[in-house]
Amino acid sequence: MRRYILILFIFFIPFLSVSQEVDTVSQKNDNASPVTTNDTIRTEVDSVQLLSDSAQANVVDTTKTTRKGDIQTTVNYKAKDSVNFNLKTQDIIMYNTAHVDYGDIELDADKIKVNYESKILDAQGLADTLGTVRGKPIFTDKGQVYQTEEITYNFDTKKAIIKGVITQQGEAFMHSEWIKKNEKDELFGEHALYTTCNLEHPHFGISANKIKMIPNDKILIGPFNLEISEIPTPLLLPFGLFPMPNTKTSGILFPTYGEENRRGFFLRDGGYYWAMSEYVDMALRGEIYSKGSYGLSLASNYKKRYSYNGNLNIRFNQQRIGETEADSAIARDFWVQWSHRPESKGTGRFSASVNGGTSSFNSNNPTADYQQQVNANFTSNISYSNVIQGTPFNYAVSARHNQNVITNEIDILLPEVALNMNRQYPFKQLNVKGLNWVQKLNYSYNFTSTNRITNNIGRVGPEATEDSIAPFNMETLPYLLERANNGGRHKIPVSTSFNLLKFITASPNFSYEDIWYLKELNHRYSDSLKTVVIDTINQFSRAGSYSAGIGFTTRLYGTIYPSKGAVKAVRHIMTPSVNLSWRPDFGEEQYGIYKEVQTDSLGNTRIFSKYEGFVYGSPGRGKSGTISLSLANTIEMKVKKKNDTSDTPQKVKIFDNLSFSTSYNVIADSFRLAPININARTNLFNGKLDVNLQTTINPYLVILDSVTTEAKGAMEYHQRRVDTYAWEAGQGIGKLTNAVLSLSTNLNPKGKKSDDANRNSLEGRAREAGATEDQVQAIANNPDMYVDFSVPWNLRVRYNIRWSRIGFEEPTITQTANFSGDVNFTEKWKVGFTSGYDFEKNDFTQTSFNIFRDLHCWQINANWTPFGRFQSFSVDIGVKASILQDLKLNRRRSWFDN
Repeated sequence: MRRYILILFIFFIPFLSVSQEVDTVSQKNDNASPVTTNDTIRTEVDSVQLLSDSAQANVVDTTKTTRKGDIQTTVNYKAKDSVNFNLKTQDIIMYNTAHVDYGDIELDADKIKVNYESKILDAQGLADTLGTVRGKPIFTDKGQVYQTEEITYNFDTKKAIIKGVITQQGEAFMHSEWIKKNEKDELFGEHALYTTCNLEHPHFGISANKIKMIPNDKILIGPFNLEISEIPTPLLLPFGLFPMPNTKTSGILFPTYGEENRRGFFLRDGGYYWAMSEYVDMALRGEIYSKGSYGLSLASNYKKRYSYNGNLNIRFNQQRIGETEADSAIARDFWVQWSHRPESKGTGRFSASVNGGTSSFNSNNPTADYQQQVNANFTSNISYSNVIQGTPFNYAVSARHNQNVITNEIDILLPEVALNMNRQYPFKQLNVKGLNWVQKLNYSYNFTSTNRITNNIGRVGPEATEDSIAPFNMETLPYLLERANNGGRHKIPVSTSFNLLKFITASPNFSYEDIWYLKELNHRYSDSLKTVVIDTINQFSRAGSYSAGIGFTTRLYGTIYPSKGAVKAVRHIMTPSVNLSWRPDFGEEQYGIYKEVQTDSLGNTRIFSKYEGFVYGSPGRGKSGTISLSLANTIEMKVKKKNDTSDTPQKVKIFDNLSFSTSYNVIADSFRLAPININARTNLFNGKLDVNLQTTINPYLVILDSVTTEAKGAMEYHQRRVDTYAWEAGQGIGKLTNAVLSLSTNLNPKGKKSDDANRNSLEGRAREAGATEDQVQAIANNPDMYVDFSVPWNLRVRYNIRWSRIGFEEPTITQTANFSGDVNFTEKWKVGFTSGYDFEKNDFTQTSFNIFRDLHCWQINANWTPFGRFQSFSVDIGVKASILQDLKLNRRRSWFDN
């Protein structure tokens, strides 16, 4: 008998391609394993390979036909309990945590049966003593996972019949009673439920009698209706298509609809999304209103791996302003946003940050972006920088834009060129004892040149006026280009350092600056016009200036160790510094920069510079020999914690900074001492409250001559400052002229964190998740809008008060307060708010409330702005998964609907 079995075993080895790995061979399961007979061989070896010639397939070639085995690779299998071979039926049966893998296919189940003649695999779970089925099959094919009750798979045709399947495609799950899988991995299901809820009994789903799933492409379903909590709803549609590609796919963008009081009924944000490639996309959107307004927009994101990435957004709108065609006007506006970010590769770097358009864009085209709507100043910068190989020089070419949409003032600096030389140490290799200051002697070079185009046409001249802002358009552009302000500036700083008396660092310095212009101004008095006339002389003009100085600084430490109490030590760090600087008077006649000109018929005069209002200004007037003094202090202590058995004290800062600064001009004729600045920064309540105080003190005596009452009842103070120190008149170090107190706190129970750190973290997580730059910027501007249920409550408060007073006048007090926060009422409910208070108007500033409800696979977002110009409310109920983002109900009433 043993010889017969051995002959059969040797005969079948060449025809099978199965390798086996047995983790543990034990006694068979009495409840599930079959009883072995003489026709059955139980293996107790670690690995066996079986080859089969019964699995054949035809491979057609243009020259010949060959036959090749269907099983192209080894079938690996293992089981925790037992692996049984039946040579009569050619079955392999595995029990208890069985596993089979074949190429891209993996299967785990408590019972797996493989027939190597028919190439058919069957798998199912096994019932325990309580009748509970465990170890149900989990089938994986090319990374696609199917959770099933039973499965039959054919290695030859690569088809499968699956019962009770749950499979995931991207963010979606499909539940079906029976599914047929073909060789293309397409799924055909009956009585299926399509959902993005990951529960065994989903909260919602789309129920259909028939469904077809094409992996990484789309899902097609026949008649279907929406189910909520397994209860069918009346929402019934004849067919459906849900795209689910792994790559970007082009398609139609469906518009939103609604009504505005100002522009009428509308269709908004409809258009077409074009996925040009994996690295570039574009969305074209449009909007149209029943009262004649319309708009177009283009949004594109692009990325070149390891080189750069960015996005571009262009909007154009034509608005009909007015109730009727007779009194209406047409307003055309555009806005451009472009962000380009280089990645680390090479020495050249091109970057761009553009944000600008017509000044009337925000007022004519309101958006839900609060920051965009309330911001008055917008800036742009486009630059390219690189190094000059083999030299210490680097250069940068840039263009900048500054715009104020309230004053309509626009400045464009185009181009800006900078050439910089790295700091050079010409005597660094000189090894002379006692001359280390010579080794540290260094110099650098910097050249900048710019061309400024501005519509503030009164800036180049004695002074700008309110009506000096010209329109900035194609008609005025030639005139503005003609009045462009340009010039260049060279800077050469030289410095070194050495130790004085061992503990004092001395830093001598010298700086030379040379400015170049292509024109200069000639101011003269006109007897006929009785005013100053300015002549522009178009010629090369330059002016040089220089200054010198030396600074001294050191650091002093002092520590006190109290003998009693919880305070173990108090440490005081003082950093005094003294800086001496000298500059000649470039207003003297020998320099030829300034001249005194008569201004009226009475003979009054005024000093004018021939570079009045130029881009780099003029060298300074007045001789200066200044001694600048400053003293910075840091005070901290070590305190033993209460109820702490360890000997490690806690470090507590009393003052992060307590500084004093002023300067004294020894060459000036009068008022040599500058105002005294005192600044303090600390935190209270274990770091919960940040306190920042800035004060300015006038050290000179102010004398009140008289007080008069104007017609409107306002008091007018006639006073003067005299060159007498306040302490000489017994008034202390001086009078307080300005004080600013800032208080800010973040009472997060997990510990105070800076808003910048939270914002950076959110931005990083968003970029890792594939968010667009627009979405990243929305996060940066609104970090409070993202819900974090791990924090049970949060409260941020910022309060600023400014006090200022000029001499004997009544003090002016301005206060601002901003506060925001959120609270979790339950694990799923969170309410947040943002507001502020205007103390001058005695009213709240822009206030909004946010309510968020987590419904597992659904969510509810509500936003309410109860009053103000931006009064609005919105409620969104939608599915979290982006694949079903259109499955939502929303109700909005925006502030621009009013």
